[in-house]
Amino acid sequence: MTTDSPRGTPLQKFEEEDLPGGRIPKERYTSHEFAQREWEQMWTRTWLLAGPVSDLPTTGSYFTFEIGDESILVVRSAADRISAFYNVCQHRASRVVTKPGCGHTGAFVCPYHLWAYDLDGRLSRVPDREDFGAGLAEGTRLPQVRTDTWGGFVFVNLDPAAAPLEEYLGVVPDHLDPYDFENNYALAQDMTFEWECNWKIGVDAFNEVYHVQGIHPELLDISDDVDCPVDLLGLHSRFLFHVLRPSPRWTDERARREGYRDRHELTAQVRDILKNMGVDPDGFEGDMRHVRKAMMMRLRELGGQGGLDFSQLNDEQLWMDVHYFLFPNVTFNISPGHFWLFRHRPNPRDPNRMFWDFQEYQRIPRGAERPSRPEHVHAVWGDGRENEIHLALRQDGDAAGPLQQGMRSRGFEGLVLAHQERRIRHFHMNLDRYLEG
Repeated sequence: MTTDSPRGTPLQKFEEEDLPGGRIPKERYTSHEFAQREWEQMWTRTWLLAGPVSDLPTTGSYFTFEIGDESILVVRSAADRISAFYNVCQHRASRVVTKPGCGHTGAFVCPYHLWAYDLDGRLSRVPDREDFGAGLAEGTRLPQVRTDTWGGFVFVNLDPAAAPLEEYLGVVPDHLDPYDFENNYALAQDMTFEWECNWKIGVDAFNEVYHVQGIHPELLDISDDVDCPVDLLGLHSRFLFHVLRPSPRWTDERARREGYRDRHELTAQVRDILKNMGVDPDGFEGDMRHVRKAMMMRLRELGGQGGLDFSQLNDEQLWMDVHYFLFPNVTFNISPGHFWLFRHRPNPRDPNRMFWDFQEYQRIPRGAERPSRPEHVHAVWGDGRENEIHLALRQDGDAAGPLQQGMRSRGFEGLVLAHQERRIRHFHMNLDRYLEG
């Protein structure tokens, strides 16, 4: 690890707490009763990432966030204020905003009987109001939901007594603020897929790299899935995935089988990366042991030329997947030029299904205008829309359904986890803390 600058995300190893052992019961992934416990004891008591602040550019901008059976209405109620409400009319329970997504309005009007609410959630108009007599209380309003922001994202919490977001996030802002998500990145792709698995299988898929050798073997010559430091950070966790440093599984023997002289020879993937960085691979002085350091310098050079300021990031993280998990359901996959955000949401009707939200954010060159927001796409995995995302993500999505099928087998008792999969065990330990009060 280079130590030439104090910039960037801290990359040192952090002390870990002891974790419980034993199998993780499979019923956690299949049981309706367990899903109900999760809803009552965890989902309604944690801070949940609802959406990007950039979806609320002006007063009256709003979006909806769907979690479980709830729809939350998030609105910029004033230039300097973001508010959140339960999206349910206080007359006869219609959704006030019936179409999920973003919009802009001066007032929220229930489409059923035209009750209207102002941007602060107060009931402002009722057709034939006198007909209700004393049955319509003064001060009727959309019930409020706690909201706060960090990193260019709006978070909500259905528990009025929950600790503040800053306390909930712990060390995460200190670690990730050098990226300055809100000002440096813009939403470039926004998709939701329905997966045939429990939402925790979605979480698990991105909380370990043990599966890289099986599901993503094409990554072995360009990334290290063995020396991948893991840190448990209170409720949250991370791993640091080194890119342009081949896996120890990329052996001389394996390299020769693929047509290379040995494991240090530049592979086709690495040569393509060099070409994309404007470096002639045939003229590159060195082999795989020299690529990473050279490309750190090259990325800073190209960033400066293209108006991408990497000065707040240390050298190591320039070629690293800085991978953070925010409990209970958000994964950040961060590189200097872009990051992926995955949000894993339960299907309120079926614990064997989930909603997987995928967003890609691209870094904005200095002085450039923020691009327009992409259209949100809702698709079912397997209908072909998944071909629009990266191969590795398609591989993870393809594996999700068979995992859930195995969870329902009489021949399977529960998850047996290796030390390198301890982020999954850590997640279940934190889930238990909520379930047990």
